[in-house]
Amino acid sequence: MKGNMTRRWLLITLVIFILLPALPAYAYGDPTGGLLFQVLMPTLAAIWGMWMVFANSIRRRVGNLLRRLRGTSIDENGGSLS
Repeated sequence: MKGNMTRRWLLITLVIFILLPALPAYAYGDPTGGLLFQVLMPTLAAIWGMWMVFANSIRRRVGNLLRRLRGTSIDENGGSLS
């Protein structure tokens, strides 16, 4: 009998929390009124798009620079001749 009452109170408590409207959460306070994310997200998308377009050439140039710093020679195809 006691287990049945515990389940009933647990169910009632769960239903109350689900059915009540969510209380406002004041953990995040954006002083710009939400403008911060409206500016940062398109900026992040533009940076990510540029990375996707130029990622291969950036990797190749960084790899060539590292090979030069290590002192290994580079052929015209980007491979090392060692």
